[in-house]
Amino acid sequence: MRLIIWTAINTLVTLIRRIARFSETQYIRAVLKSCGRNFRLESGARVLHPEFISISDDVTINSYIWFSVVPLTGGENAPSLEIGKGAYIGRFVTIACTNRIVIGQDVMISDRVFITDTFHGFSDISMPVSQQPLYSPGVVEIGHGTWVGIGACILPNVRVGKNCVIGANAVVTHDIPDYHIAVGVPARISRRVDECRS
Repeated sequence: MRLIIWTAINTLVTLIRRIARFSETQYIRAVLKSCGRNFRLESGARVLHPEFISISDDVTINSYIWFSVVPLTGGENAPSLEIGKGAYIGRFVTIACTNRIVIGQDVMISDRVFITDTFHGFSDISMPVSQQPLYSPGVVEIGHGTWVGIGACILPNVRVGKNCVIGANAVVTHDIPDYHIAVGVPARISRRVDECRS
């Protein structure tokens, strides 16, 4: 009898979770700037200003992501976050955008990755950093087919080329050319991808 009750409760909880995830996906889809077909969003998403986000077809966004897309105070241009066709974004990914971030087609972003095109100001020593204005040194672009490893960080004014591999926990501060592997803190080019064995 206990097994029957437990199975029934488990089935009900699973159904409630599916309905909640579907509702969350439909709400976010409705408020995005644009959204393609076959968009899949797992639970626990936090999205600030979805009206500045464009998502293409066949994109999967996993659990507990945080997309903070915020216009700069006094900024002339609205921010833009663009996610290309077939992109996959892992769990606990944070993207902070005040300028422009472009994630190319078929990009694979692992769990706990941080991507930003913005910094807090810190030059005024009379004020806490948290109270100083944000600024953007430049846009971020991640080329088609690139894999960003777990825990990596991609900082502002960086272009990662196509079919690159960014190693786990790497901190990318400079451009990475197409077809290269970058590892370390700060990230350094290790070799071309075609020089490695699968």
